[in-house]
Formats: sequence, structure tokens, C-alpha cells
Amino acid sequence: MIESLYHNKFAPIYDLFQKGVKNDTKFYLDYFKNFHGSILEIGAGTGRITIPLLEHRLDITALDIAPKMLSLLKEKAKRKKLAVKTIRGDMKTFKLEKKFGAIIVTFRSFQHLYTVEDQMKALRNFKKHLKPRGILIFDVYAPNMKYMLQGNWQWRHDSVVSIPDMKGKTKIDFRNCYNLAEQIMYQEYRITYPNGKKAILPLRMRFFFRFEIEHLLRLAGFRIVALYGDFKKGKVRENGSAEMVWVAQKF
Repeated sequence: MIESLYHNKFAPIYDLFQKGVKNDTKFYLDYFKNFHGSILEIGAGTGRITIPLLEHRLDITALDIAPKMLSLLKEKAKRKKLAVKTIRGDMKTFKLEKKFGAIIVTFRSFQHLYTVEDQMKALRNFKKHLKPRGILIFDVYAPNMKYMLQGNWQWRHDSVVSIPDMKGKTKIDFRNCYNLAEQIMYQEYRITYPNGKKAILPLRMRFFFRFEIEHLLRLAGFRIVALYGDFKKGKVRENGSAEMVWVAQKF
């Protein structure tokens, strides 16, 4: 699995170049500000969203497939003197005795499910772990045809970062291309360290269209509560939105 490099080997620099989706943390804080149930976060990573929810005294459990990511999350929580519950697991197959009032699948983690079979396995597993009328929230990026046509596998600049305990600047570039038949974006990050050494970080993401997600949710036994075009609860725009934020309820 190529994502194992992304999830583990490069976990220490993950936070330096992956900042999440604009306003997503605030969205979850606002959504759950009067929530008194338990929350399971799928794809918690290094805790970018988990930690702020913990700081607001929410009962949240963090699940991720990558042990290194969870290790970094626990280190962050410890520095802030927060108690965090973590579980290493695959979103398709994890099994817990507990049921939750809400499950959130953050920062497009649902897009790491590449086949319809895997998507349905995950959704049914989420439903199994939700209490009656429990809420599921997840986001996927909305396909942008103009951007997709620019995916010509040519290197583009992403960012320049400083890695702790390493002198000099580290340059990060990326390239991508889209396979429309598979509905998968293939991407690579090229990391150039201050000493000139390079490393390639591969990534792939399944992309979805609006009514495809609607059908998946209904087939899995969810009622769609809301669909937003961004994390400010904007409408899905006719000329294209950057994001699709889905809120669904178990029935």
C-alpha cells in the first residue's frame, strides 16, 4: 500500500505541509458545542482536529490506520496535558464494543476508499458503530474540471518549510494526474532536503460526484441531513464548490 509511506515514514513532517481544509476545525467546534454524546473521529492523523475538540471537553476517540500518526497525536495531547483515547484501525473493518453519538471522517479521509465495495464496507461499519439517529459527517473535495485538466504530471511548487532539528529549508513540490475511468487522482510530493537529497511521497485519492455520494449513503442506510459547499455551510454552487461536506443520520 503506497499510502503507508505517507502515513508513517513521512508522518513527522505531515503537519508542515498539510494544513487541512479551510474552516474545518471551526465547523466541528461549532457543530458540537452543545453536544453531550461521544464522538469517533476516523482518520484523526496527528490530531489537528482531535486536539481542539478535546480542549473543548468533548468526548472524542481518535482512530487512524497509521501508528506513527497516532503516536504524534498522543505526544501533542501529552504536551497539553490532555487525556486522549486512540485506536489503530481500518475504517472498513474496525470493531468496537462502544457505539457513538457521532462519527466524523475528517480531512477527506473517505477518499482513501478506492472501490464501491470498500466505500460500502466503511459506511456500513460506521452505521454499526452509531447509536440510533447517530450523526455521520465527512468531507470530500468537489471535482473541478478546470483543475483536473491541469493535472499533467508536471512538477509544481507547493511550499518551503523548516523541519525541526534540521538546518536550512526543505522544498516541497507536487505533481498529479487524474484517471477519469477509475475516478482516482494520482499524486506525488517531492521533498528536497537542505542537503540536496530528495524523497518521493506517493498519494492517491478517489474523487466523487454529488449524486454518487447520495446513492452510497442511501444504500448504506443513512438519511441525508445537509450538504454544504464549504465548511462555512455555504450552498453547493452551480459554478462549482471546492468541497462537499455531508451530514447524514442513521435510520
